[in-house]
Amino acid sequence: MDQESLFPNCQDVLLSTELSRNRINHVQSLFGFKATQRILCFALYVLGAKRSAIGRSLNIPTETAKSMIKAVLKNGPNALQDRRSASPLPEKNVQEHIPITLKDHADSLEIHFGGNGPPLSLSWNDPLQVKIVLLSLVHSGLLPKKVAAKALGITPSHMSTLTKRFREQGAVSLFDQRQGQKQDYRVSPEVKGELIQQFTLDVVISGQTSSQKMSSELKQRCGLEVPARTIRHHMNLLGLTGIKKSLPQLVAAVKKTSSTCSS
Repeated sequence: MDQESLFPNCQDVLLSTELSRNRINHVQSLFGFKATQRILCFALYVLGAKRSAIGRSLNIPTETAKSMIKAVLKNGPNALQDRRSASPLPEKNVQEHIPITLKDHADSLEIHFGGNGPPLSLSWNDPLQVKIVLLSLVHSGLLPKKVAAKALGITPSHMSTLTKRFREQGAVSLFDQRQGQKQDYRVSPEVKGELIQQFTLDVVISGQTSSQKMSSELKQRCGLEVPARTIRHHMNLLGLTGIKKSLPQLVAAVKKTSSTCSS
């Protein structure tokens, strides 16, 4: 790059008082009064203004302007910030954020934070704990809303509502305030029968299943729209989760016995 290009021709630059006021107010809202004052002071110094003129322009003593300029030249960009603020200016070579991933199992949700550390395992038997953890991650900007919504089996719009309530009211907003029967009103005995049947098919044929898989299969096979979280709830209520491993073994043992008797 031509070094001459580093020297701007400010003589031909038209400065708008209104734009300047709006931009300074915006920068001040982001960085604070002191940091904005230091930025303006150093910028005027770089553009060739005398220190005394800088002091008059910013309505500060000349010695104060000199101190600000000296601090930036000695300590670099961090000297521009207000030392009373909580966090310093970002450094270069900051470690890249490793995305969080979720793995849905029939009886638990695993949260992987990257690296070689063990995942955080949350039981679906405690849906409130799962919601609190996922919403905390969303609120902190560590987990996208759509990923949390998919894990909870809810729509993105419902997720946005939960996130807003969580931000404003905390974990208490997640308690169900409705009275009486809360879970079974959308699941008829016929639907429960299909759920049990699909669970049995999956476990006997492949030896495993998941609420997401069953939700998709019930929609394809029966045209039933049953959310994954509802399936998880009723699998626990019906005791299906506890027999997921023993059922294939029992079926195999019965087949073996029947084969022996018939021969």
